[in-house]
Amino acid sequence: MSQPKLRIPRPQPAPGTSVGSQPDSPAPRGRGDGTQVWLVRHAVVHEDWHQRAYGGLDVPLSTYGEQQTQAMGEAFGAAFGASGLSAVTSSNLARAAAMGRSIAKATGAPLAVDPRLREIDRGAWQGDPSQAFRQRWEADPAFFEDPWNWKGHDGESDADLYARVGPAFDDVARAAAGRTVAIAAHSNVIRVLLGRLTGSSAFDSYDLRIDPAHATLVVDTADGWVAERSNVAAP
Repeated sequence: MSQPKLRIPRPQPAPGTSVGSQPDSPAPRGRGDGTQVWLVRHAVVHEDWHQRAYGGLDVPLSTYGEQQTQAMGEAFGAAFGASGLSAVTSSNLARAAAMGRSIAKATGAPLAVDPRLREIDRGAWQGDPSQAFRQRWEADPAFFEDPWNWKGHDGESDADLYARVGPAFDDVARAAAGRTVAIAAHSNVIRVLLGRLTGSSAFDSYDLRIDPAHATLVVDTADGWVAERSNVAAP
C-alpha cells in the first residue's frame, strides 16, 4: 500500500526572494562515543486527518497505521532481539506512544514517555485543511525572512520546538552512553532534530524525507552527529 500524502509541502519563494535559513546557534556536538539513536516517525493517522494540518493535536492512527506500528515493532525485534536496544522513548501523543510501545514490547527495552517530544503546535492554523494552511504559509513573507523563528500561526516556531526537543534528545543520548536507543516521535520533531544535528539550514530541513512508520539512524561520531541511514522502513 502506498503512503498517503500527509506532509504539507514547504512554501516556495517567489523569484528574487531572499531566504534567511540558518539558525543562530551552531549544530550541537555529542561526545563521540558511538551512541546510535533511531528516530522513528509514528505511522499513518486516521483518514479523517489526511488532508489536515493536525500538528500537535492528539489524533488517532488509521487501521493501516496500527498495522504499520506493529510491523515496525516486529522489525526492531528482528534487528535487535531481546537485548540489543537499550531503551525506547516516545512522545506522549497517542500515535507516537503506540510506536514506542510496539518497539519496546518487541525488543524488551524499557519505555519512557517524554511530553517534550510531542509534535509542533501550529497555533490558530492547527486543524486547518492542508491546502489552506499552505496558502496562508506561502503568503507570509516573514517565513522566508526567518524560517527558524517564524510562527505566523501564533503557535511554535522551529526555534521553540528545538528548545524543548533538543534537551530531550540530549537526555536520551547521554543516558545511552555508547549504546543503541530509539525515539518514537513526529515529522517536525525529527526534521528539526536532524536539521540541527547535521547542520542543515532551517529552510532546507523541510526537504528531508520523513515518511510515516519510517526511521532514521543518527550516530554520535568523533566528527559530530551523522545520519547513517535515512527514512528506512526497517532498522
